Amino acid sequence: MRSLLAWLIAIVPIFPPIYLLAFYFLRYWKAAGPILQKIFIFYFSTQIIAAALAPNPTLSILLAILRSLFIFSLILTGIYLKSKEWLYYLLYGLLFVYILAFWTTWHVYGDLWWHHRLAHPYYTSVSVGVAAAVGLLLILSWTAKWWVKLPLVFLALAALLFSGSRGALALLLVGLTLAILATEQLRSKWLIIGGVLSTTIYTIFSLGQNIPSLGHLLSLNLSSRDRVWQGALEAIRSHPLGGVGPYQLGPWLTLGAKKLFLWTGARALGFKEFPAWTKSIYGSWLIAHNLLLHSLGETGIIGTVGFFILLSLLGYAAFRSREPLLVAIFFGYLAMSLVDNPMAVPSLFFAEVFWVAGGMALVQAGLAVPIEQGLTVDQDQLGPDAL
Repeated sequence: MRSLLAWLIAIVPIFPPIYLLAFYFLRYWKAAGPILQKIFIFYFSTQIIAAALAPNPTLSILLAILRSLFIFSLILTGIYLKSKEWLYYLLYGLLFVYILAFWTTWHVYGDLWWHHRLAHPYYTSVSVGVAAAVGLLLILSWTAKWWVKLPLVFLALAALLFSGSRGALALLLVGLTLAILATEQLRSKWLIIGGVLSTTIYTIFSLGQNIPSLGHLLSLNLSSRDRVWQGALEAIRSHPLGGVGPYQLGPWLTLGAKKLFLWTGARALGFKEFPAWTKSIYGSWLIAHNLLLHSLGETGIIGTVGFFILLSLLGYAAFRSREPLLVAIFFGYLAMSLVDNPMAVPSLFFAEVFWVAGGMALVQAGLAVPIEQGLTVDQDQLGPDAL
């Protein structure tokens, strides 16, 4: 079982649908513990109530149930795995993602590949950046030999910078900073790591004036986010209590435009537009590029209250765990959520990592019951005492 799990985790960044196996871990409901159980029930209730008030209540309630159960199954997966060591298996798949992104960019643009943001067959440039930021957090907290970590650091750092994703860069830097502040016994080590990394990024930033693909990181351009935010605000004004429903915010974000463009990598490889069958789920994959606006747009005030209470529990658990990687993931994602929505599920893998890491933090903080070989055990065997 352990070997199979390791392989599945390693392959997830390459073949994301594997994360649907998380539903299997709903069987461990009792491991959630009383605090998480009560908060999840409240969260689940707010999502259903909000969906019932949406313009299409039947569809919205169905989607709200599926999304809520998926998020909870991911948290339970983290509770089952309990140790951050499992997350390091992601590096195998991430290595493939980085190499494929550089190869695709070179294949499409040739010797001038560095004039363009990284392209990938099914990752957007921002997604490559998030994958790189998460990879760097994993590598820096990994206990492997330095000669193993160093080439991986440079490859992931290059992927982050050439992706041109400012949100992913914020995820990395804020995550590192909070990890240092939350972990006194490792503060000197993480300060050194953070200092070296920051210096390296600053040095490469200096080259950004002459390297077009890095120039986007220095830009203050909102990349049309202001129009997306305007659309989200219109949806919120129209449906303040229950929102427009899960995965139904897309038409508002495009402000009525029906033409949807594929991501850069897909267009560069010859795919010009979305298949005709996607018209039936038009815009379901679009996000408001801000966590609060997206939540309010989809689930209104009612659903957003439940969602943020659940987030608050995971944030408290991450900080209480004093585990640098889990702290970095939670607060790094939170920072990126100001300009994106990296917690939205389903994703290419990174949103799922956030919720799984949240489950691990709950165990490490003593707020969930550890599981051994499929059976719940006394939580005093692992982590600090519960509140």
